[in-house]
Amino acid sequence: MNTWEKELERALRKKFYEDEVKDILAYYREIIEDRKSNGESMDAILNDYVISDIVKAMMPEILMKRKNDSYLKISKSTKQLLILLLSSPLLIPLGIVYISILIFIFSMMVVSGMLMIGSLTTFVGFLLDMISSTLDIQTVIGLSGFALMMFSMLMLISIWLFKGMMMVANQLFKWFTKIANKRGETI
Repeated sequence: MNTWEKELERALRKKFYEDEVKDILAYYREIIEDRKSNGESMDAILNDYVISDIVKAMMPEILMKRKNDSYLKISKSTKQLLILLLSSPLLIPLGIVYISILIFIFSMMVVSGMLMIGSLTTFVGFLLDMISSTLDIQTVIGLSGFALMMFSMLMLISIWLFKGMMMVANQLFKWFTKIANKRGETI
């Protein structure tokens, strides 16, 4: 049992976070102890639980429960979901749709980054042009204030776009995980 449990823990650590590993291990310990108390031999019990099958079976359920509150967590969870979707022949079309949507979301995130960079360089260039112009001071201040307002609006739009795409990616992750879990149960 100890060897099997250590192998299971090692396999789970490759895919899941620490708290998730503890929950899965506790779940299987309880199942094994129940079967053991019913008189089954340890070898017969452990033969029923193949470690790779446990990891694969727990993936959709754990992904559905996972809180993806940072970009790193979302990207790791998305990678795991893609592997899950593309590893099952019946889920490959779903994986392809998910990849297509992710490409759009990623491109919108890149657009928001480029919008930030573009607005910053335009604002700096405009200010340098105003400083070297022959306009009177009131006009320079007025135009600089207008440029600052436009710069601020573009920065807000790009930040909202990025955050919006992160929320959409997180929601899509939840939907596709639920769909994969439901399809996995029917297979």
